[in-house]
Amino acid sequence: MNALNEPRVLSWHPAYRKDFGQLNKTWIEKYFVLEPVDIDVLEHPEEHIIAPGGDIIFVALGSRVAGTVAYRPLDADTVEMTKMGVDEEFQGRKLGWLLGKTIIERAAAAGYKKMVLYSSRKLTPAITMYHKLGFEEAELEAGGYKRCDIKMTIDLKEPPLAGLSRQLVQTVLATEEKLLRYTDEEAGIRPAADKWSRKEVLGHLVDSAMNNYPRFIRGQQAEYLETPGYNQDFWVDTRRYQEEDWQELVQIWKALNLHIVRVLPLISEDALHHILAVGPNAPVTLRYIAEDYLRHVEHHLTQIFPVHANY
Repeated sequence: MNALNEPRVLSWHPAYRKDFGQLNKTWIEKYFVLEPVDIDVLEHPEEHIIAPGGDIIFVALGSRVAGTVAYRPLDADTVEMTKMGVDEEFQGRKLGWLLGKTIIERAAAAGYKKMVLYSSRKLTPAITMYHKLGFEEAELEAGGYKRCDIKMTIDLKEPPLAGLSRQLVQTVLATEEKLLRYTDEEAGIRPAADKWSRKEVLGHLVDSAMNNYPRFIRGQQAEYLETPGYNQDFWVDTRRYQEEDWQELVQIWKALNLHIVRVLPLISEDALHHILAVGPNAPVTLRYIAEDYLRHVEHHLTQIFPVHANY
């Protein structure tokens, strides 16, 4: 299958408003009757889904938008999966599965604990897919859409790297205050002629963040990826971190890591098994790259804040 036929998940944009409406109107009108609430939501998705904190995604093949699904918050912990539709021309290509799996992952990454959906037993293939995604039937309350005769729920699992992300942000925020205790002069002192100053150590961590961020993104694209390494001494010398303003350098390091903090929970369990070969090093999983990144940060921070033992 060539790249043009590979499905791509697209995030919400007003330009897709028409697709969102048409994809859903088509399947609803085929099996049921459009209800007033359908029309209101499909014509004003920003108001009913996006503004309250929900999400709408699409799947595209080439330039064609082939399907869509959304979630909308019901309370602080629960969201409803809603408005899933796939163009009949593209059915049978597991696009509904991709949409369902992705919207579940997005809701979990946003911190929600539970997802519900309302459907009709008349839609047998959809109900079967929901079961395979992990949804279980629950008691259906009164009200809602007239066509709905089944309610299903699934407990959302915390993203696999959410804990690592929390550890990293805690380390960064706690370290920022300690770093800023050093004056610019103190940060530039080299403990020996062949040793990095605090500025250069932190500069190396800036370089590490810039090199690892692309790995976290590109590593999700393929099951096996070769990516370049980098000569850390050359990077530090070329960038001349010794001449950098210390306070500005601290903020650069903080900002880059907060950027990484936000991408880690978005990496799926499947992608964490992808293999990366970094430079001449032995291939490792994307999970290892992520976990080793935090270990690397903590290791070099001990060089900036040396532990002095009293005997």
